Amino acid sequence: MLRSLLGAVLLALRFGLCFCGSELAGPRSVAVQRDLARQTLQLTWESDSSVFDIEILHTELEDMVFNATVTVPADSSRGQHQWNWTSAVPLECTSHSVRLRAREDNRLSQWSPKQTLPGMDLPDQTQSKMFPQDRVVPVGSTLSFCCIVGEGKEFGSIHFKSQKMEVVRLSRRSYATTVTLHGPSGPTGDNVVCFSGPLLITGAVVFVGYPPGDEGLECETSDLTSAECHWSKGRDTKLRLKSALTSYTLNGRFCADASGRNAKNPLQCKWEHWQRNWTLVAQNPLGSVRLTDSADVNERVRPVAPWNLTAPVVKAWNASVEWNWAVAAYKTLPMICQVQLTGDGHTITRNVTGVGLAQAVLRDLRPDEAYGVKVRCAALNHFWKWGSWSSSHTLHTQMDRPETPDVWIWMKNERTAWVLWKPLSGRDSHGALLGYDVSVSDEGVKGWKTLSLPQHVQNTSVTLGNTTASITVSVTARNLIGSSPPARVVGPEYRADSDDAASELIGRGGGFDLAWAESGNASLGYVLEWFSTGCEADCHVEWLKIPEGETSAKVQSDSLNAGVRYTLSVYAVSEESSVLQHRSHGYTQEMTPAQPVRGLAANQLGSDVQLTWDPAAMVTHRGFLRGYTVYLSNASHLDLIANVTDSQATGYTVQALPVGSYKFVVKSYTSAGEGVGSTVAIKLDLDADMLVIEILISLAVMTFLIIFITIVCYKKRKWVMKAFYPNIPAPKVPGDWPTHQGTLDVKPSPPSMLQIVESPDWDSSKDGLVVIPEEDSDEAEGYGDQPVDGDSDEPPLLRYYNHVMDDPHPPDSSGSSTNSISSTQTDVTYTGVQTSSSSSCGADAAQPDIQLVAGGYRPQMQPCVVPDADPEPAPPGGFAGYKPQCSWRQDSPEEQSLSGSLGSPTSVTSSQFLLPDASEEEEQQQSNTWFHNFLSGKS
Repeated sequence: MLRSLLGAVLLALRFGLCFCGSELAGPRSVAVQRDLARQTLQLTWESDSSVFDIEILHTELEDMVFNATVTVPADSSRGQHQWNWTSAVPLECTSHSVRLRAREDNRLSQWSPKQTLPGMDLPDQTQSKMFPQDRVVPVGSTLSFCCIVGEGKEFGSIHFKSQKMEVVRLSRRSYATTVTLHGPSGPTGDNVVCFSGPLLITGAVVFVGYPPGDEGLECETSDLTSAECHWSKGRDTKLRLKSALTSYTLNGRFCADASGRNAKNPLQCKWEHWQRNWTLVAQNPLGSVRLTDSADVNERVRPVAPWNLTAPVVKAWNASVEWNWAVAAYKTLPMICQVQLTGDGHTITRNVTGVGLAQAVLRDLRPDEAYGVKVRCAALNHFWKWGSWSSSHTLHTQMDRPETPDVWIWMKNERTAWVLWKPLSGRDSHGALLGYDVSVSDEGVKGWKTLSLPQHVQNTSVTLGNTTASITVSVTARNLIGSSPPARVVGPEYRADSDDAASELIGRGGGFDLAWAESGNASLGYVLEWFSTGCEADCHVEWLKIPEGETSAKVQSDSLNAGVRYTLSVYAVSEESSVLQHRSHGYTQEMTPAQPVRGLAANQLGSDVQLTWDPAAMVTHRGFLRGYTVYLSNASHLDLIANVTDSQATGYTVQALPVGSYKFVVKSYTSAGEGVGSTVAIKLDLDADMLVIEILISLAVMTFLIIFITIVCYKKRKWVMKAFYPNIPAPKVPGDWPTHQGTLDVKPSPPSMLQIVESPDWDSSKDGLVVIPEEDSDEAEGYGDQPVDGDSDEPPLLRYYNHVMDDPHPPDSSGSSTNSISSTQTDVTYTGVQTSSSSSCGADAAQPDIQLVAGGYRPQMQPCVVPDADPEPAPPGGFAGYKPQCSWRQDSPEEQSLSGSLGSPTSVTSSQFLLPDASEEEEQQQSNTWFHNFLSGKS
């Protein structure tokens, strides 16, 4: 049983292998065709299979460009298979070979014989060529170009818009490149060129653009019979090649007017008869668009323009116009017409309606004014669009009386008023003006005074009868037709103090915003008046009338300028009066002062400097003056000294300045900043008056100090006497001294101290001590072996001539007389008297030195003490030496003079040493001054 099953399986497998190995029938009647316009290969064949393997190769290099299995069912009508393949590279670039085989389950047929389509790169083609030529492609597409080099030439490179491209070799003579076209080409397309070395051998042009983008199809009628369809072009295709231009068809009929390069109106297409439904097709090589529209003929009426427009009736305030229609069907068509009037720079549009409308009446025109008139119409019931405007017609209205002028009274001062009125425009004058009639009624003068003025005058001045009178004015304008209604106004009261209470106002946007409190005396509203504050003669006054109930206004005028001060006044106006409601001073825009500070001067006031300047003219302020800044100029910079915030100030004092030169700069300023500075220089000198004052003050202070010191010294006199004038004991004379005059017993000095000069011929004319000249002083430099120091501070040598005066009372001592006589012919030169321990004044007492000072010889007085022992014996020769007279003393320091020393015991001008008697000493003591008593403590 098992064997029989195994044999059956083997038999089945044998039969199966035999079936699989059987050959499948291949394709038959294979044909290949190419479509160069679409760059496609079209294959047709016959076969019982529906699945096929297809291979396409570049013939010369046998490069496989397509290899795939496709399913291609047979055409039931013809029993053939058909398959198309589009090449990325133009088919002209090289030859292509095609073969295919059938596939069914696991069986394959034999390949069909190769079908070769020759390209343009065959050896018999000797010219260089490039493909494709003049292709039209959409923006963003990718396109391949190939260059076929002529026989015998070498390939160089391919360039697209001057850019070198990468290439791929297709055959021995064919080279290809691929370009991505990102944007539209120019009007003449983009160039692709092929080079052989530096030489250009061939090239091609490509046009890059967009498919049609037309939109908005609308069809309408102007005569209720024909049709005219319009649409918008939309996006430009950017294609200018004739074969690439967009073509149009309307309801299947070609629109020659809209198609082609020379189309007169490419956005419309006409049709002789109206059709309810419309279809427009716009097409170019890159694509097409389809537009539709549908409407009834009565819903799409757009009338033609009226013709023969006229104005048969024209008056001052109205006129009538008429026109004709070229379409008879409009006589029964309900219509709306628009009449446009243009005159004096203004345009007015008015609408009129009616069936078959052909005329209109124009009302509310302005007299004596020219108007341009034109008309257009549309269907009233089914409004579609306005028709075209007719040609313009001009009409001129008749004249009429002028409008009432705008009048105001400006009070210049308490006695003068200006009557002002605004000139009437052409729209308000209603004809050429002949002039103005001004009537004035003054309470100070009875009756009305009328004045006729020409048309070019807009003001006149009126003088009031008295300062308290009010003025009423009536002004009319007149032309050829008549006079205008009168404009009547009552002049306001002049108030000189109104500027004092005026507020400051800063403008915005080149104008002023004002607000005021409502007044019950404003039955005729308010008048807002403004003018330049600094004007004097011809003031340009402007005003604005505000209706009753409004309490704010904006002043805006071309005459307002920045940096100019204006006075703005609000008046409440009624039939009886005009009352000032509010007044302000303002600037539309503040600026820095226009001129520097004028008249700047500097004056010295002691150590202060007073700066003065003149007030600036108001017209130069160009803003509200906030004050002045004072600077000290230091070379390259200014140091701020003071900020004078008083705008009315005309001076400033800089205090406590030292002597020197200074330069000051003064600037005025507003909220906008400082103006140009003025400079003044001053040299600060010492003031003579101040010098005298300082000297007097110094003297007063010194006097006070002296008095104070004197008082203090008086209070402390004992201490002062002890500190500066201690008590000096009076000298006492040892032994008994005669009271009568006698000759001086001069003892010779030690050899080292005295030089004795023998002079037998003594000149009595000598006064005593004589200074020895320098050339004679060598003999006195020393005595004996004792040298004298040349640098010594001792006074020069004095020569003393001792002669005996006639004395009626010679001394009792014979020894003294002998010595005196013997020394009569002796010259004694004092070089100094040296003290010794054997002095009669004692060892502890200071001994006097003989000095030569101005005023004579003055001994140095010191307290003397008489020793207990006897004096030393006189040396040989009869000289006992000089001894001061201790009994003589100098009472006052002020008496140390030459006259005081004459006759003294030590006077060098005397031949005798005399002691004053008791009476003379008493007289001298009585002659002491109060100051000496004060210092000595005596009362």
